Amino acid sequence: MRFDLQAHRGGAGPHPENTLEAFGAALALGVSTLELDVHLTSEDDVVVSHDPALADARLIRQLTRADLPPTMPLLRDVGALLDDRQADGVRINLEIKYDAMAAAELTTRAAFVAVTLDALRIDGLLERASVQCFDWDVLRLVHEAEPCLRLNVLASEKYLQPGKDGRSPWLGGLDIDDFAEGLVAAAAGRGFDALSPVHGSPFRSGVEDPAYVPFVTAELVEQAHAAGLRVIPYVVDDAPTMTALIQLGVDGLITNHPERLRAVLALHGVPLPSSFPPQGNH
Repeated sequence: MRFDLQAHRGGAGPHPENTLEAFGAALALGVSTLELDVHLTSEDDVVVSHDPALADARLIRQLTRADLPPTMPLLRDVGALLDDRQADGVRINLEIKYDAMAAAELTTRAAFVAVTLDALRIDGLLERASVQCFDWDVLRLVHEAEPCLRLNVLASEKYLQPGKDGRSPWLGGLDIDDFAEGLVAAAAGRGFDALSPVHGSPFRSGVEDPAYVPFVTAELVEQAHAAGLRVIPYVVDDAPTMTALIQLGVDGLITNHPERLRAVLALHGVPLPSSFPPQGNH
């Protein structure tokens, strides 16, 4: 399987995140996957946004589509862009932004999953989509409803809560400390296809920071591959960290700067994704 170059929020470094401008630029550049986040409006429109609220603190879940900025696309708008660019091989990695600690402000897991999957079906996006989430029960519900969908479990210590008494509210009733081999052992057999862990901390400065502590290690990659899981770390924006992770054998990277990752991949002789510029600009 080819290296998965994922444009985080469409490539949020050079362009406004989660907008058609960003997604269109990523397609013109050449990526294998558009990574995006979704929320639901009061009328169950599936809109592409990272945050649950607008800048004025109004919750998207309490607003109609007409209340939202015109730059905030619907999920189907991203699908239409892919069709317009004839980008048949480009996938969507959709994060369901369910917050286990603020669920009352959003909706139930079941409703969020059901509405999102309906949108993927209606818009003909099931076959090209994967779903990712920090919440393992969300992924379980997705798998039960649509076993064909690839599932990527997002992971960091904030959500796994190692060393903390009791079960994490994000892990579907599991306590990560019950698993001697940690994350991979807990995730194995849950129907997941990939781990998407934070690459390390501080993640913004990366491996050249003397204080950097890696989360993704050679051991984690080896264990994940042995368990049949791909490893696609997030959010990797500097070339040295990209290089270090590629040398560990990761299967892809999620980045705000796909242009930088393309350059690093080219240096390592990794085949690059095709570009899909606007029609007439070939």
